[in-house]
Amino acid sequence: MPTVRAAMHVDELLKLAKKGKFDEVEAGWVLAAGEAEADLELLLAVPQILVDRGQRELAETLLWYLVDALREQGRPERALAAARRGGELLPGSDVLRGLLADLYGELHGHSDDVGDLLRLTLGSEDLPLDTALVALETLMALRPGCYVLDRQRGVVGRVRGVDAERGGAVVEFADGEKCYGPKMLGRLEPAEDDDFRALSAFERDRLVALAESDPQELVRLALTTLDRRMALRRLRLYLEPIVGSWSKWWSRARDMLRRSADIGMTAGGSPSLFLRAKPLTHGERLKRRFDSAEDLLGRLATALHVVREAAEPGRVEPEVVGHVARELAALARSRQADAGPLALAAAAVAEAAARSFGGGESAPCVGPDAAIEALREPEEFVAAVADPQVLACTLEFVRRLAPPGWQDALVAAMPLMSREGCEAAARALSAEGAEDAVAQGRRELLARPESHAGALAWLWRDSAAGRADEVDAAAVLIQVLTKLTGLVRDADLTEAQRKERIAELRSALFLRGGAALGDVLAAARPEQLVAVKALSERNPALTDAMQADLAKALRQVRPALFEKAVPPYEENVVYTTPAGVAKRKADLEQIAHVRLPQVIREIGQAAGFGDVSDNAEYQSAVQERARLAERAARIQEEIAEARLITPELAAADHVTVGSRVRARNLDSGQEESFTFLGPWDADVERGIYAYNAPLGRAFMGKGVGQTATFRMGTDERRWEILAVEPGV
Repeated sequence: MPTVRAAMHVDELLKLAKKGKFDEVEAGWVLAAGEAEADLELLLAVPQILVDRGQRELAETLLWYLVDALREQGRPERALAAARRGGELLPGSDVLRGLLADLYGELHGHSDDVGDLLRLTLGSEDLPLDTALVALETLMALRPGCYVLDRQRGVVGRVRGVDAERGGAVVEFADGEKCYGPKMLGRLEPAEDDDFRALSAFERDRLVALAESDPQELVRLALTTLDRRMALRRLRLYLEPIVGSWSKWWSRARDMLRRSADIGMTAGGSPSLFLRAKPLTHGERLKRRFDSAEDLLGRLATALHVVREAAEPGRVEPEVVGHVARELAALARSRQADAGPLALAAAAVAEAAARSFGGGESAPCVGPDAAIEALREPEEFVAAVADPQVLACTLEFVRRLAPPGWQDALVAAMPLMSREGCEAAARALSAEGAEDAVAQGRRELLARPESHAGALAWLWRDSAAGRADEVDAAAVLIQVLTKLTGLVRDADLTEAQRKERIAELRSALFLRGGAALGDVLAAARPEQLVAVKALSERNPALTDAMQADLAKALRQVRPALFEKAVPPYEENVVYTTPAGVAKRKADLEQIAHVRLPQVIREIGQAAGFGDVSDNAEYQSAVQERARLAERAARIQEEIAEARLITPELAAADHVTVGSRVRARNLDSGQEESFTFLGPWDADVERGIYAYNAPLGRAFMGKGVGQTATFRMGTDERRWEILAVEPGV
């Protein structure tokens, strides 16, 4: 609260400014700006009067001094508020523009993209300062995944993120993406997380689940978003695509709606439905969602939503905050005896809520032993704590508990996590200085073909930006393209999951317009470039424009890739048959799904015995995991680079890949048959040899009538080639 003395001093300045005694205002301002207790709003009324009276230069000087004084007092938030008000008063001030850029950088420097945001807004001389400020605040509020309404088009979209190369916020709509530059951001306004239009376009599965579990809430969402009063026949047009069998669903929903405290329904055969005069507040809706969540994870996710919303004054009522805090504490205590992942998550969210609502630390309901037990099975842990925000909260909680072996447990789980989960895991490890563990997590992620699409998106962002020297960025690119193809064919995914994961990988791949692709491809090995070309051409998960962009980047690095390949036999390519690929994939599956999970369990079991520094079983298992991860990565790269042997490739008048050769042994005089296929197809007992083995190389390129000579030590064998024909 400002002191009486400070208020009187500012009041005197206001009187002087109104009387036009500007020299005295300037002299008294120094004392007023130094008053820590001064009312900022009252103080800023002085520059307002000066601007109204044409004293813009003096107003700018006073504002600069005030902002500088507040920074000297160690109050950057208050300084920013003063500078923002100054920007509204003096939209043409370069001095205030520079101050604002410095203050935003100081207060939000932890954000990776704050530099890009400042360049797009305050750094643009084409934008008046007040417009730039609005644009900057809007961009900072548009977190990826939130919904916005384009008022001009009347449609709701989902924010993909800020793209500095394209010059604005990228928003995804049902009919494609659109980039909103600083001058267009005024068209956007935030939409609620439960906006019916948004959920229909992007989270239909959520509405389908709601239609089954809570028909009343589904109708409330539709009425809140679309129209507070709707005839049933009109409402049906929106709901029927979601609920499926309308008659069956309506017969169940009708009785619930008649008892609803929030929704009214008129009488008659063709009723209208309407929201009652006093609808639930935002906080009450959150409370209802928290109380009615079908499972514990849903309650925890909603609780974290309340924690975030409660940080904004007036957003959530105190009684709702208190209710959620009490329920969370009870949940955590009730789960205290359980050593499972959700018990750990409940304790983490309860502690986060206690710190946020109560302003202090609460004693955790889960100890280090129970925490490491919950992390022992990575697949079970990630599957149970599936919500990204709950997972991030849980990982931070684990970091603070620091149970023995927690870092290795996080590394083992990273390939199974979403992008947000990997970011949270890396953040927790880095906070403890465990950069080696983060590096190991990246290596394991690359080595495991079943890695989550979100984890790959995180890995690509890091490797393409040069933050992951321990992995080959080109190998990551090959993994991403392979994953994209696999997602299209993955029968275990719902259509919504498929679209979401493909969109996440594509967004990461073409971040900043795909600027990183050129650098990655320029450093790639020749065989990797061939693999990228093969995987990007006609990739069903990439649009034609994306395929063209990849082809353009490849052509700039290696134009020869797009020239006719002759001869067809290339040294840096592994040629094989479909059976050979299947055999190699079986080797990879054995490592990825049998040996690696087995070793990871052994690591967890060994870590459970306590101190791992002298634990031979633990060290041995960690080394075995690294060896298997390296071998899996090598096999995966080989598969990506493999090329099938076709009849056209084998149709040559000389011995080549895929040839069947009839030859006479010049020592014994007997005729022998050789088929030269890939190294994964070799079967000596059936007369099948690898084309790139020493015997195969002795025959390669030879024609009928020529002699093939094979030497092994002092032994030499020779054959006269009698016939060459395709062997596939």
